[in-house]
Amino acid sequence: MNAVEFQTTAHDGIINLPQDQQSWNGKKIRVILLEATQSTEPKTAMNHTDNETDFFQVAGIWQNRDITQASIRTEAWRANHS
Repeated sequence: MNAVEFQTTAHDGIINLPQDQQSWNGKKIRVILLEATQSTEPKTAMNHTDNETDFFQVAGIWQNRDITQASIRTEAWRANHS
C-alpha cells in the first residue's frame, strides 16, 4: 500500500489533491481525516532523518567483516555449544 501525507483545507466537502499528487486522480483511495493541530513538537519525519544519519555514521563498523548467514550461524553455534 502506498501512503502520502499532506495538509489541505476542505471546501464544501471536497478535498483537493496537491499538484505533486495529481497521479492519484481517478484511483480508488482510502482517506483518513485528522484535524491538523498547532504543535510545537518536532515532526516525526525530522526525527527519522536524524535516526538515518546516526545509522549511517556507524554503518561502517561492518566494513571488511564476514557477515553472512553462514558466519552468523557458525558463531552462534560455537557460543551456545562450547
